[in-house]
Amino acid sequence: MAGLQWRKLRLVAGLILGCCLLATSGFALELGGADLSMRSSTKYQMQWSDSPADRMSVDDRRDQDIFETLSIDANWRNLGLTFSSMATYAKDLDGTPQGSIFQDYTDSRGSHRQDFECYYAYLEKTGLFTEGLSVRVGRQYAYGAETVQFDGLWTRYEQPQWFGLEVEAFGGLAVQHYHDLGPDGIGGANLRVRPLPGLALDLNALFFEETSWESSLCWQPSELWKFRSRLAFINDNTRFFDSSLETTIAATGTVLDFSFYRRYAIAAKADYLFDFSYSLDEALSSEMNRLSLMQEQGYLEFDIRINQPIPQVKGLSLFARYTNRSLAHGEDENLYNTDFERVTAGFDLDQCFGWQGFHCSAGVSQWWEDRDKFYEGESTSWFVDLEQEIFHRLKLEAGYYHKSEDVNSLIEDEASTSYRAAVAYRLCDYSKVEIAYEYAQDDFYKDELGVDYINTLTITLDLNF
Repeated sequence: MAGLQWRKLRLVAGLILGCCLLATSGFALELGGADLSMRSSTKYQMQWSDSPADRMSVDDRRDQDIFETLSIDANWRNLGLTFSSMATYAKDLDGTPQGSIFQDYTDSRGSHRQDFECYYAYLEKTGLFTEGLSVRVGRQYAYGAETVQFDGLWTRYEQPQWFGLEVEAFGGLAVQHYHDLGPDGIGGANLRVRPLPGLALDLNALFFEETSWESSLCWQPSELWKFRSRLAFINDNTRFFDSSLETTIAATGTVLDFSFYRRYAIAAKADYLFDFSYSLDEALSSEMNRLSLMQEQGYLEFDIRINQPIPQVKGLSLFARYTNRSLAHGEDENLYNTDFERVTAGFDLDQCFGWQGFHCSAGVSQWWEDRDKFYEGESTSWFVDLEQEIFHRLKLEAGYYHKSEDVNSLIEDEASTSYRAAVAYRLCDYSKVEIAYEYAQDDFYKDELGVDYINTLTITLDLNF
């Protein structure tokens, strides 16, 4: 078994080395006069932990996976024609057993434990029939009242002289990687006008199992002021309303941001926020096919943020944030939904005192929560992130996070203590290789997964041609 694992590691290392030599050799492609670009991200990940508790899961202490993401774009500028695509491939390398804490979606994909997904592959033509008309056909995403993935047709028509008019319409068959939706049709339309300089008004609609509506306003009367507001519905039921105001005090460079968000709890099947439903048995099941909507309870949240540059110290800025969330009347508290207050303060430091390539971000948060009699409490969390670039090629990173109590486990970070270290080397202008290590420990892991800590080693190769 050890020899097999070693051969797999050597294979991964050989693939990475070969790709590195390819990237640094100036490899390029030509395709019938098109500008062709390719982006590849290859990630090898190994995780290991202490021995799991017998009562919780099988005695599986490690997991190895490989992930590949490939994007290809071809642009025939003289024809106004573009082809764009992105696909991913995931493979479990060591056969994660049923009941392992490392079991994930890939492990449920039959005996081969691998998964291939095409996220988009479409052909787009601009200036079709008339200036300002664009048409796109194939697998793609559309953005508006919802973010949706579908196989079909998308069109856009722009007339800047008509109050900055933009009209989009799309339709086809809905796509969902984790669930077979069947031949379900989906369609939508987006409208934007700019009646005044700096003012944009949007009205978007999506038609599926439920009808989603969203209207928004974005107004920037000057470089110092920006206001944005959105109102969304599913059918006739209000879904959410949010609004934000950002301003900059020119004399001091102070940036102030005030916002609030009102979430309305609606049990709608077409909410598009997919997440794994969680219970211990289901999370460790070999099926891994039960997905549900991530239903947040209704709540009202206020945020105030401030960022203050310090002129006396070049590259130094201080930041602070206050958040207050309160559940709507009658909503039940649980691990994901609770009343809380949070105060965060810290600083960002870039290339201080002429220290080229250096960046530091650090801060502290204080939490007060009132979940119920079992979870009431407060927590303090600290975080530090460091970066140092050397000779424009080598980058070193380090990070630290710690919190005093677990009351904010599922809102901020599951781990109570985590360390991260990474080294990245730039092969050329747009390609790099990175090795990263992370250690995470928490009582939550012990209680829910049967382990005390989890280690993660990741090797990533990003190539751009």
